[in-house]
Amino acid sequence: MSTGKILAAARADFKRFIEGGGFYEDIVLKTPDGVTSYEVKGSASKHHINFDSDGNPINSKNAHICIVESSLVDLGIQTRNASGEVNLFKWRVDYPDSTGQVKNYIIEQTFPDETVGGIVCILGDFQN
Repeated sequence: MSTGKILAAARADFKRFIEGGGFYEDIVLKTPDGVTSYEVKGSASKHHINFDSDGNPINSKNAHICIVESSLVDLGIQTRNASGEVNLFKWRVDYPDSTGQVKNYIIEQTFPDETVGGIVCILGDFQN
């Protein structure tokens, strides 16, 4: 099988934007047991506004990262389970907030974009 030139270019652009477009954050991924750490670049966001089912704003924390799957694979991270699904559930994530203070999270959900190769990870607070 082959990949079209435009799709290959889109994948390369996506990786360049996420890891080197100037809006990346240095992110530390740790295995669920906390023994092994990997440093990656990706986008990171945390905000405190969401909307309820009626469209009213509510105060609730929303933190997520977007990382490039091929970069994880290049580091030797097994991103997929035996069924071929992305499985980073309970991996730990550390990245600095806007003040430089490193915050600790745990991956609760993953949403892979299997067209361009990104993985959006929804984060929850990590409790020691």
